[in-house]
Amino acid sequence: APAINDAFEAMRAAFASAREDTQGVLTISAVVTFAANWLVQRLGSFQMRHPALAVRLDTSNDMVDFATSNVDMAIRSGRGEWPGMISHELIKAQFSPMLSPNLIESVGGIKEPADLLRLRAVDPTDPWWKIWYKAAGIENPDIKGNAFSRYGAQHLEGRAAAAGQGVGILTPAFHAAELASGQLIQPFDLLCDDGQAYWLVYPKARKNMP
Repeated sequence: APAINDAFEAMRAAFASAREDTQGVLTISAVVTFAANWLVQRLGSFQMRHPALAVRLDTSNDMVDFATSNVDMAIRSGRGEWPGMISHELIKAQFSPMLSPNLIESVGGIKEPADLLRLRAVDPTDPWWKIWYKAAGIENPDIKGNAFSRYGAQHLEGRAAAAGQGVGILTPAFHAAELASGQLIQPFDLLCDDGQAYWLVYPKARKNMP
């Protein structure tokens, strides 16, 4: 884990240490959800502090081959165990159900976790559901929804949930704006994780990296 606990400060420190005194392009590869829901909003202020440095963002869910690409840093989800890499944990991949206010009203309110089972899940096959329901005291939840429904990225699932298409199992850090505006509601404080997190990753061999 990084010495700096705050996720953005960890990234800022790593970026600054990597390219503080040089001009050029810093290429960051990031998984789609992290790039769309967390990183993009923060790159602007970083660029203002480092105007001589251009930041190029490459969105991909594939593991980067640093030896054959021009990528300087990558952000990946996992457990931080990649051979030959230095990994800084940015944020844990915590999750909790979220849904639109209209969907809550459609069933007369959500007062306990079992009430969510009256509604369709955006992706009923997501393994996060069983983890969350078990933590909420429900061992074998009957999760409604189309078993073939998949959006492939959490930011798309979040949009579907905000549009009232079902209940999403989402990471609050990625949907802070929707939660603040009331587009999404997180009815319960219970947060779970599956041991994975989002990590800033770069090769140990890079001499100019922190």
